[in-house]
Amino acid sequence: MKKMVFILGAFLLGHTAVANAATDWTPYLKPMLSGCDYVNPTEKLPARYKASIASKKVKGNPKIEGEEVYTTYTLKDSTAFGQPLLKVEYLQGYEWYHLKLYFKDTKFTTLRPQFKLPKISKDEAEYSKVVKNDKNGYEVENGGYLSLVFDQKQKSITCAGGV
Repeated sequence: MKKMVFILGAFLLGHTAVANAATDWTPYLKPMLSGCDYVNPTEKLPARYKASIASKKVKGNPKIEGEEVYTTYTLKDSTAFGQPLLKVEYLQGYEWYHLKLYFKDTKFTTLRPQFKLPKISKDEAEYSKVVKNDKNGYEVENGGYLSLVFDQKQKSITCAGGV
C-alpha cells in the first residue's frame, strides 16, 4: 500500500512539474548569438512562444511610413539561454531596428561570451570595422551599424542595427 501511495505521489508531482515547465525561447532567439542576427517576433511567431505571452503592447502606428513601432511582449514563466526572461521588445523604425530581451536579474551577463561578432566576408572587409568589443557588447560599422549591448541597469540584451 505504501508503494502505491508513493508511486501515485511521484506521478502527480511529475505532472505538476511538466505543467509548470517554463517556455524556453532559446531555439527561437539563437540567431542573436551569431553576429546579432535577429528574429522579428511580430511575424510568424510559433504557437509555443505565443502561449507564453502574458500581454502584448504596441506603441506607434505600423501603417505610417517611418514611424517607430515598438512591440513588447510581457512573458510568463519563460527562459532564454538558461536565464529567466521577462519581456521581449522589438522596435522597427524606418531604417533601424532592435530586439531587446529583459531578464529577471543580472545573471544574464554571464552569457556575453556566447554572443559572437558578425562574420565579415572579404568583400565587406574594406568597409566594415569593429569599433568596440568588450564585456558590455560590441559595435560594428559596415555601411550602417550593428550593435550588441549588455545593460546591467535595465537587465537587458539588445541587438540593434540600421543604415
